[in-house]
Amino acid sequence: MRIAVISMHTSPTASLGQNANGGLNVYVREVCNAFSDRGVATDVFTRLQSPDDPAEEALAPLSRVIYLPAGRDLDKYSLLNEVPAFASKVAAFTTEHDIQYDLLFSHYWLSGEIACLLRPQLAAGWAHVAHTLGLVKNRRLAAGARPEPAMRIRVEAEIAQQADLLITSTLDEAGELVSSYGAAADRVFVVPPGVDLATFRPLDRAEARRKIGYANGPLLLYVGRLERLKGVEIAIRALAMLADRAHPGLRLFVLGEDSRDGDESEKERLKGIASELGVRDRVDFLGSVAHHELPYFYSAADVCVMPSYTESFGLVGLEAQACGCPVVASGVPGLRSVVRDEVSGYLIDGDDPSSYADRIGRLLTNPELAQQMGRRASMLAQRFSWTRTADRLLSLFDDAIDGSQTRVQVGITHE
Repeated sequence: MRIAVISMHTSPTASLGQNANGGLNVYVREVCNAFSDRGVATDVFTRLQSPDDPAEEALAPLSRVIYLPAGRDLDKYSLLNEVPAFASKVAAFTTEHDIQYDLLFSHYWLSGEIACLLRPQLAAGWAHVAHTLGLVKNRRLAAGARPEPAMRIRVEAEIAQQADLLITSTLDEAGELVSSYGAAADRVFVVPPGVDLATFRPLDRAEARRKIGYANGPLLLYVGRLERLKGVEIAIRALAMLADRAHPGLRLFVLGEDSRDGDESEKERLKGIASELGVRDRVDFLGSVAHHELPYFYSAADVCVMPSYTESFGLVGLEAQACGCPVVASGVPGLRSVVRDEVSGYLIDGDDPSSYADRIGRLLTNPELAQQMGRRASMLAQRFSWTRTADRLLSLFDDAIDGSQTRVQVGITHE
């Protein structure tokens, strides 16, 4: 099997936690690695992010990333105008190198629109992963957050009608595609992402803290891009409430950079909020951290905080739990599928910082409870692996390819 993976707006090789880089990048990279282990070849088409990007780069023995010029430094909404040109460049590449693909595998709505244009020219079958849905995001916006535009909703609806396979991470997301976008239920399948269990595992806390340069005191951790929908402001406000109580040495490490979806810097806004609350000296903005270094931070932290307004799937929560770190997160569908309330952490309905402060405080004042939840979290994470994800995807792909080939043969017969 040979698969063309479309990931236009962000690359699986990009640094995580900055710009638009996050769970989608991890998903594409890990799935392609797992596919390669199973003898399945993938070409990942993405756009040049910097002048230093090569024309091609190996991702795994049977996987490569192909960088094509398309709107460098543009935000994701402006990138829609680059879709036709990008699709043409993908088609030209395959023609020049005489490559045939069995399946298109697109990620995010921009890449889905590209797949709409390329099919059936490039491959008879097409599978799509939305990663996030505009309608869902718009239902629960943070104050001052930019709503997803109508053009995105229209593109997502088109993809929902046209793709042979719609892959979702949760049952809730599958239901949204059917009820809100009109997708046919028999084309929607739930395949949970995984976690690299060899990398993300519990490490000795003292050694982990030495590695990240943090000695003593309670530590909270946030990992992800800095944008309003991630709710980092809630974590800072919860920290301020706890700092006034019995946790004088409490600190919050923020790992990630601005998403650059707009003109405003979310990092600077968050710094201002921390200053207003009198806890600026307790919040460390550490920027983007290499993915392989994250286990040290998860293992060093007492609590991982995820106050997101929406999440399609909580990969950060899963990584934290794999490292034995309890998670306090919002009770949105993508996080409910990962975190077990009062088992591996706490789920909070709503965005009241005092609710987060209460649950975090319970863990900080009861180390035995925190350790129990950490052990359960690590056990829970064992259910999620990229090998399981890849096997399920390939089974679905086989069926989709067989079905597509049958339709093509029928069409030829009638002609």
